[in-house]
Amino acid sequence: MTVSSRRVFMLQVIAGSSAVAAGAVSAQDKPKILETDAYPKSMGFKVDTNNVDKVKFPKHTAEQNCSKCQLFSGKPGEEYGPCSFYGGRLVPVGGWCRNFKIKKAAAA
Repeated sequence: MTVSSRRVFMLQVIAGSSAVAAGAVSAQDKPKILETDAYPKSMGFKVDTNNVDKVKFPKHTAEQNCSKCQLFSGKPGEEYGPCSFYGGRLVPVGGWCRNFKIKKAAAA
């Protein structure tokens, strides 16, 4: 192996390690959604599904919450989880927005 080949190899190792480290950022490192954020606010987002305006969103029911939405991918038992609608940002399991879509049963 020549000196230049070693140098190229070492640069590739460093670049690869950086890429792996960047990809290892967990969903828990993402910011939490706030009701006051502009986009969630425009979607009627509430941290607690019980605080949804029943006049503005008449189809909302108290049983609808982020943990039961197909866009939510949080783990059971955790208070927050990523929502694909909000770019993977964290939403509370008991939250709600007008983009709620009930999880469908897994096909057998």
